[in-house]
Amino acid sequence: MEKKDVRVQIVISQSEIDALDAWRAERRIWSRSEAIRQLIAEGVKPKTPRKARS
Repeated sequence: MEKKDVRVQIVISQSEIDALDAWRAERRIWSRSEAIRQLIAEGVKPKTPRKARS
């Protein structure tokens, strides 16, 4: 596992925090930091190309 030693500060709205907390509660993620790391990892994954419709 890579060392987590870089801090990033962001400013978000209360509604975004509420949505984040609800998302992590559904997945039983202990911390906001871990939830944000998982969301980032999912967001930067390469997309699989869609098959052409026939």
